[in-house]
Amino acid sequence: MRLGFAVVVLCASVAAQTPGQFRTSTELVSVYTTVQERNGRLVPDLRQEDFSITDEGREQRITVFSNDVSPFSAVVLLDRSGSMMQHLGVIREAAAAFVDQMMPVDRARIGSIGTRIVIAPPEFTSSHDALRDVLTQPLFGGSSPVWLSIDQSITALYEQAGRRVILLLSDGDDEPSDNHPHTPFKGLLERVKRSGVMVYAVGFGSTETKDGRPKAIPPKPQLHQLAAVSGGGYFELSDTADLKGLFTRVADELHRQYWLGFEPQKRDGKLHSIQVKVKRPGMIARARQSYLAPSAR
Repeated sequence: MRLGFAVVVLCASVAAQTPGQFRTSTELVSVYTTVQERNGRLVPDLRQEDFSITDEGREQRITVFSNDVSPFSAVVLLDRSGSMMQHLGVIREAAAAFVDQMMPVDRARIGSIGTRIVIAPPEFTSSHDALRDVLTQPLFGGSSPVWLSIDQSITALYEQAGRRVILLLSDGDDEPSDNHPHTPFKGLLERVKRSGVMVYAVGFGSTETKDGRPKAIPPKPQLHQLAAVSGGGYFELSDTADLKGLFTRVADELHRQYWLGFEPQKRDGKLHSIQVKVKRPGMIARARQSYLAPSAR
């Protein structure tokens, strides 16, 4: 089926540990996994024996498995800077569509990227009315501290239990003002790897005229990278006709992920590479690519 946008979905393998959460008698590595057929259709009815997890190439015993609908905590991060002015109306409508799909157990805050970075309301909430009210507040425009905004969103999510998600709408053009702290992308990427936060990035392209001819400018490739390492998804828009439909799809995906867990064999405090696979043919698992192992006590 042809949709009103061009979509590139990152398919990476992986696992994540959420610090201070899902602990048994030992540390538990929690792995939130999306499974799709090659045509993009979600597969919600797999069993534990359909999955395998490797840690640094060694297969692990899955000790936790669930495919129940489970809640999430999200920062819906909207780029409202000068470079995104032409998309602001569509972005607001799409974010409202995502809020409409939230269940009573889901919680969110709305982040705004501009000369000021604001994440509101002050606490995560399930109230659709409170979140919609934030979306109607004045815009900020100006500079575009995209990496700093993602970093602050990770901090906001740190104490939240369960799945933690950043849903980012941006062109990825990181141009902070002089008064913003410097946030190198390399450092941000490393923090995403260690945090267990999933990044869903919606990349907006633009058009400029050169020698009298229009030239398409794609979103910055770093958005693709953030989604890949975190186990989220990347969607590149060439047309915004069905952006609300896309956000409905993302919310549906978040509600239909698998929760896998295993006990790490090493307590070395290092970043470990993990791979999640589905044993049934024709299916693709998407999850984090690494987790931070606990340190020895």
